[in-house]
Amino acid sequence: MPETFAPDTQAVLLLCGHFGKASLSAERPLSVAEYGRLARWLQEGKLRPADMLSMTVDDLKEVVEAKLDVERVKALLRRGTALALASEKWLRSGLWVLSRSDAAYPRRLKKRLGMDAPPLLYGAGEPELLSSGGLAVVGSRNATEAALEFVRAVAGRCSGEGVPVVSGGARGVDSAAMQAAGEAGSIVIGILADGLMSALRNRENRLGLEAKRLVLASPFYPEAGFNAGNAMARNRCIYASADAAFVVQADLEKGGTWAGAVEALRERWVPVFVRRDPEAAGNDALIGKGGRPFDFDINGADSLRSFLEVGTERIEPAELFASQQVPPVVVVQESPAPYHAGTKEVSTGVESDKGASRFGDVPVEFDMYSEFLRRLLVLLSREALPPKVIAVRLGLGLAQAKTWLGRAEGDGRIQLRNNPKKYSLTEPELFK
Repeated sequence: MPETFAPDTQAVLLLCGHFGKASLSAERPLSVAEYGRLARWLQEGKLRPADMLSMTVDDLKEVVEAKLDVERVKALLRRGTALALASEKWLRSGLWVLSRSDAAYPRRLKKRLGMDAPPLLYGAGEPELLSSGGLAVVGSRNATEAALEFVRAVAGRCSGEGVPVVSGGARGVDSAAMQAAGEAGSIVIGILADGLMSALRNRENRLGLEAKRLVLASPFYPEAGFNAGNAMARNRCIYASADAAFVVQADLEKGGTWAGAVEALRERWVPVFVRRDPEAAGNDALIGKGGRPFDFDINGADSLRSFLEVGTERIEPAELFASQQVPPVVVVQESPAPYHAGTKEVSTGVESDKGASRFGDVPVEFDMYSEFLRRLLVLLSREALPPKVIAVRLGLGLAQAKTWLGRAEGDGRIQLRNNPKKYSLTEPELFK
């Protein structure tokens, strides 16, 4: 068994991974839905995926409660040799693997997709870039030249304002967006449906990966070929990884762009902006289904970031474009005012920590502790940290940070390790 992977990830790889020719005779790996049922069973029993590696036959029989065939599960867990052969090739090529149990697994995917989030992500580049958020740019493989030029202009504006670009690497809109953003120096998140291994051989991709401004990831076997079903599953990961989405060109009631946008509108993962295009019948239809017209003057002086944030205020105002490269998040309030970490209101902990915010048209209380907790969980999803470092990174006074850290520990969201003293996520939090 490869020691590079965490025990939980080893278990999930054995249960859900495809290992190419080395595993042709093995049992069919668990699907996303099947692993979701197993994950619920593990949670109910307060177990981790790694616990299954040391279970006895009698223990494994209880897996039947998760509506899975115990013989199939046992056979999958015995694929250690096939995993070792496959992982050696992946690691030699510079690939890493994350499971849903890994702290570095993107929290947006887990929060928005829940048990439908991919059990595994294969990737290259800095894994933490997957948590950058940004603007998902999607569209037809056969987009018009006018549409592609507009895509390049939007990608350029994203780069200038520190908004990462998320896309799928396919021909047409995806490639144009990723290439333009990369050339402009933006963070680029590519979530691929196929060909991850071959994408690493592309010179431009290698340069972006080495510069730590490109990350490539896929929920599918790194050497998998194109599959329409995989492409659709990849599309939901693109939407769920971003803060907002922009549909450039879609065919009417057909194709992956249309289907992915309709699903995103239905599930409300993120706000979906749609380009007005008289030549794309699907675009007007998506606006009719709830898409927001992309009425932004790309050549004007207004801020693209501000345009997107105003459009997203009804979804998740506390999570908009929370990239480390950009200014602190703006929370839209009754009288719009920016929230800056490190201001008096944040560091003192007095009653002015609370202000009115709006979700839809219903006034709600904005609790600064909730915002602190959200940012803390993202921070600790990468590594365990001591209180002083947490305070500095979140722009808080040490006394205020310790107060809220104690509250988070009491709530069971984090735990304090000794020698040296560092806070980390609790195991249940890691497994969410």
